[in-house]
Amino acid sequence: MLKAMIHDRARLIMLTLGGCCLLVVGCASPPDAEQKAAREAASAARSAGAKQYAPSEFIAMTAAVEKAEAEMAAKAYKDAKVSYARVKILADTAARTALTGKAAMRDDLEKQLAELVERWESLEGQAQAASKQMRALQRQISDADAQTVIEQLEAAKTAVSGDPVVAKERLALASAALDKWERHLGDRGAIARRTSAKAKP
Repeated sequence: MLKAMIHDRARLIMLTLGGCCLLVVGCASPPDAEQKAAREAASAARSAGAKQYAPSEFIAMTAAVEKAEAEMAAKAYKDAKVSYARVKILADTAARTALTGKAAMRDDLEKQLAELVERWESLEGQAQAASKQMRALQRQISDADAQTVIEQLEAAKTAVSGDPVVAKERLALASAALDKWERHLGDRGAIARRTSAKAKP
């Protein structure tokens, strides 16, 4: 009888302790510090342009954020803590990749710009030589086209030091303007040469 009572009491103590352990686990505190660090890292990655310059890393980070926030909402704090730590790692990687990608793109754009400027300077010399044979109206049209090229190149120069995406668009416009000017310059030069040949006795 006494032995049975002791056994029952021991069993009751074990059940009580087990219940307390479950209660402690169930009431674990929210990982607020991890959540804050993850959110700050994700924000930094967005500011670095991860969506544009590191798309695969950005997608992975976004999926991890959604998972962590869902676990936090469900009060699965242990899982959320692990997920937020993963978000921070992914966000830091996305930010670094974006900055590297942006720098590489800027280097490429600067190279393209230098090539366009060199091409412009070469054509400008040809235009000056051809303008002597052009009529006044032809010269006026050529000068207007040249001014468009200059404006597009200046806009591209300004953009290259800022947003690479805008710079890419500006360089495309400058290149198109230069192509048009070169084409028209060739046409007008040919007309001027024919006119000059006809005028000779």
